[in-house]
Amino acid sequence: MGRQHGLSVGIETKIHYHPILDVIGEYYESWRRTALNWLQSGLTEKEVEKKLQKEFNLQWAWADSIATEALSTLAQLRTSKENNITDLKNRIKAKNKRASLVLKDLEKRIEKPFLTRTDYDLFKLELMGLKFKILKIESLKRELKELENSERLHICFGSRKLFNAQHHLKENRYESHQEWLEDWRKKRSGRFYCVGKGVSGGGTMMKIFPTSDEGDYRLDITVPRPLIPEFGKLISIPFKVNDRAGRRMRGDLNYALSEKKPITTQVFRREHKNDGWYLHLTTYVEEIPSVHNRKNGCIGLDFNADTISATYVKRDGNIGYCQEFPYQWKGLTTGQRQALMRDVVKEIVSLAEKFNCAIAIESLDFSKKKATMSEESKLYNEMLSNLSTDLFRTTLESRCKRYGVQLIKINPAFTSIVGMLKFMSRLGLNSGTSAAMSIARRAMNLSEKLPSCLEQPEDRDKHAWSSWNRVARYIKSHRIRRTQLFQWTKALKGILTVPDTAEHQPLMPVNIEIGEHKNPHHSPMDVVSSFV
Repeated sequence: MGRQHGLSVGIETKIHYHPILDVIGEYYESWRRTALNWLQSGLTEKEVEKKLQKEFNLQWAWADSIATEALSTLAQLRTSKENNITDLKNRIKAKNKRASLVLKDLEKRIEKPFLTRTDYDLFKLELMGLKFKILKIESLKRELKELENSERLHICFGSRKLFNAQHHLKENRYESHQEWLEDWRKKRSGRFYCVGKGVSGGGTMMKIFPTSDEGDYRLDITVPRPLIPEFGKLISIPFKVNDRAGRRMRGDLNYALSEKKPITTQVFRREHKNDGWYLHLTTYVEEIPSVHNRKNGCIGLDFNADTISATYVKRDGNIGYCQEFPYQWKGLTTGQRQALMRDVVKEIVSLAEKFNCAIAIESLDFSKKKATMSEESKLYNEMLSNLSTDLFRTTLESRCKRYGVQLIKINPAFTSIVGMLKFMSRLGLNSGTSAAMSIARRAMNLSEKLPSCLEQPEDRDKHAWSSWNRVARYIKSHRIRRTQLFQWTKALKGILTVPDTAEHQPLMPVNIEIGEHKNPHHSPMDVVSSFV
């Protein structure tokens, strides 16, 4: 649909209150839950539409919107089930691996006598921890089996947290169950939805019309047939659309109305904003060509735990500019994180407009890593929890499309290692900006060969990533810290002749500065330490 109509945009604004909003919201959500149950019982979308019209005396357009949204909800539930199954399998795999390592370690330690009572108590504690880990694995396996065998998909409209609050009324500041029930019913209502159509007003049961050139519009709602005796056939609600924060919302809406683009309309209530009612419109504008592209260079972005590093690489492959954008996720709400991310992305895209260049990011997926968080350190888990890569990626994609900036996604393999060894010490960069430079150069299809002093003869017939893999394994096996790589000629001394089967141990000394053996006639037995 997006390809046919153009670039999808969202427009949101507050609307004036009308009593019918509460009533339609309550009825619509009830009809949607019923439609979802019918779909899960085996009915098709068309059959649900007809049944809604017959059972509730609804117009076809209302039934169409309800069935469409219910089908979308069902698709999301199916995707969520698949993701949960994958997540459980990853967690079981990680816990099995960890349990196996702990068991091997305990088997080795039990062969030797305990020297002190402390050693014995520590052994007992770790043994008990292994027992609980095995019990947890069995629990996860049962959960996985139940999930795989379940046919019906479950969803809690109104949030599970609020549902459980009825069992702990005082702890959740409720005087009675009736008070909780009022909040529960309110939470499960308060929104309704209409699919857009390519006609005047952009919709069927909800249409938008301009009333002035100053951003004044009206929302015309065709009242559902069961509510006509109380409210009449048509309700008009005024609202305004203003351009703010660089968004051309009014122009986008006027374009969609003049070109008769579909406008999908959602009306909803925000409890945390004094129960105000809002209107969200999804429509289409003209596709914006990528006027800022990699012909003029590229900005590489490296996403770290507390900063986003940006490095501009000119068309000749040399660095032109670098900057770090700090952010703090800890202790912020979802809305605050989104607002902060939008501000950071705005600055980055403005930088790309300034240099008239493209932006490159890594195609990263942390879902598997986050599934195994319980087996990692507390510091690592906190970093993963705070990383909002999906939010960053979607926000950046949206803004790049709106401002004609080319966004390039590259394979993240070895970008950090390449950046630290080739650019960090030479250009005086930190690990983040050097990795960002590597990302930008890869997006521009520039070379990333090993430094000549690290090459082996067999590297010439292999892909460059094979050589970088060897270096990465060497660094990992010797636990070389990033700060040591500022003097990597010392840290990686001897790597020139490291064979894969020798556990990264060099066979003879190497002069790193010129990339030659110090003594070509030395015996292979004259080995020097490979790590300084």
